Amino acid sequence: MLTIFAALAELERETILQRQREGIAIAKQQGKYKGRKPIPYDEAKVRAECTKWRNGEQTAVATMKKLDMTKNRFYKIVKDLGL
Repeated sequence: MLTIFAALAELERETILQRQREGIAIAKQQGKYKGRKPIPYDEAKVRAECTKWRNGEQTAVATMKKLDMTKNRFYKIVKDLGL
């Protein structure tokens, strides 16, 4: 009995996720679903602080704290800017 309920719950969950994916695809086509807006940052300040970091004047953690960024965001921006 529990196996049947589990199978039905799993099937329903898969159906919900499929409908969600289809809805998102339609919204993207209509231009309504644009995702999360990027958080702005000062590129000149990032470049200056990263130069200090690359020259060994400060650690990566100190650079992240000065720029008020998380680890993931910091390294993504460094990669995007080619630093």
